[in-house]
Amino acid sequence: MPSDLNKHLVKVTILFCSMMTVMAGATIAPSLPEMTKAFPDNPSAETLVKLVLTIPGLAIALTSPFSGWFIDRFGRIKLLASMLGLYALAGSSGLYLNTLGEIIVGRIFLGIAVGGIMTTAIALIGDYFDGEERKSFLGTQAGIMALSGTVFISFGGYLADLGWRYPFAIYLLAALAIPMVFLFLKEPELDISNDENRSNTDLKIPKTAWTIYVISFFGMVVFYLMPVQVPFLMKEISDVGNTATGLAISVVMLVGGLMSFLFPRIKSRLTHYQIYGITFLLMGIGYLMISNASSYAMTIPGLFVSGLGAGLLMPNSNLCLVTLANSKNRGKILGFLTTFLFMGQFASPLLFQPVINVTSISGGFLYLSIALIIISIIVLFRNKRFVPKSQNESSTGKKFYK
Repeated sequence: MPSDLNKHLVKVTILFCSMMTVMAGATIAPSLPEMTKAFPDNPSAETLVKLVLTIPGLAIALTSPFSGWFIDRFGRIKLLASMLGLYALAGSSGLYLNTLGEIIVGRIFLGIAVGGIMTTAIALIGDYFDGEERKSFLGTQAGIMALSGTVFISFGGYLADLGWRYPFAIYLLAALAIPMVFLFLKEPELDISNDENRSNTDLKIPKTAWTIYVISFFGMVVFYLMPVQVPFLMKEISDVGNTATGLAISVVMLVGGLMSFLFPRIKSRLTHYQIYGITFLLMGIGYLMISNASSYAMTIPGLFVSGLGAGLLMPNSNLCLVTLANSKNRGKILGFLTTFLFMGQFASPLLFQPVINVTSISGGFLYLSIALIIISIIVLFRNKRFVPKSQNESSTGKKFYK
């Protein structure tokens, strides 16, 4: 086959696998209120149902470093295929399990699968592509993930109106990705077996990476308030159906995806640090608008603006860390990024709930928006460069196509 076709098939396969990671939580977000009603005898139903959405994040956070270690030592492809199989089985478990406890266990295994898929997919991008092509494809990956989230949330909202279990069927799509992995992806020819050839410098995590991890954790805490808290806010201010809720949340994914596609152009003009500042500024302004919404329609502009900021978070973190990493520690560095991202996802409702208890959901969004705007202004004025320009523009990857 021509190499251009091979490259296209490689990209399509990686993008399809990446889509599975955004489905992990967002797909069932619109069904949360109905799921709560399905367990009236459980006094903790509302809290447990939110954990159904976020518990995969904890599992991802705890297991992603092991996935990163595994792919650095033994390779990418077999783990990716195995995790896709586990994803399909565990993700669909909500179709047939009958208690919240059982469903939560299924979601834990789903999280293990997502951690492996996400870490491996980003590592493969670092392995296969370099330079401007790598930057462009990371933006494309984030954009496709966000746009697919729009489709899955909207479809999940439609299915949730038919029954809260039906959105879990969407996870079975992962089974289609398994043959694609074996057909179109090739194991990168990395030195993954000889530990004697690895220096401490090659293997250790750069200090700058820990700054990126903390920022990414905070960004995910802030971002995940939208799929977790906005459905309940909408129920308070306007009694709308699950389909309408899903469509509203999908606005975030849609505009975030469009912003991610623009990331390569934005990155050519701004530093990583400036992009983080803009990310939190836009999310702060959006949350300020949401906090003042008194109807369903008034939440949409706030979600739109928040989505613009959210669309820059993932490609910015991914590009910075892929650039810092080398072929011998890429899995480890990206594994820890996945850990911090999904630890933020898991922690989001837990950290925000005390604020809700003291004020309200809208009050919580108001106080958070003020903090975000202040933080973003400080970041923008204190601009610095995470990765030296010469290193950021270097090409370190290798291309592997069948």
